[in-house]
Amino acid sequence: MKKIKKIQIYEITSVLKKKIRTSENYWQYISETKHPDLKNKLKDVLESLSKADEVWQNPEIENFYFYYHKINKHWICVIARHLNGDGFIVTAYLTSKFKRKGKKIWQKK
Repeated sequence: MKKIKKIQIYEITSVLKKKIRTSENYWQYISETKHPDLKNKLKDVLESLSKADEVWQNPEIENFYFYYHKINKHWICVIARHLNGDGFIVTAYLTSKFKRKGKKIWQKK
């Protein structure tokens, strides 16, 4: 009988009231391969969804939302795709530049 490996799932409710998730394996891919500057920053990335300063949507990319949260001098941008009330993290990255495209759909008060 083959042993089934349990996959850890991280989930948080965003400022837009969407449950956004990512798996441990996918988070490792983002933080170790795509954007190593995010290594050990899972908590900050998840917080960027639940405590975003702004959320933008690019009309050219359907169902993709860009969550921005400022931490010190950098912004964390988390790109999430929303489907049927829930969503998942597509990618995340750190940026010091304020370059937003599309339409601002939410802002912290």
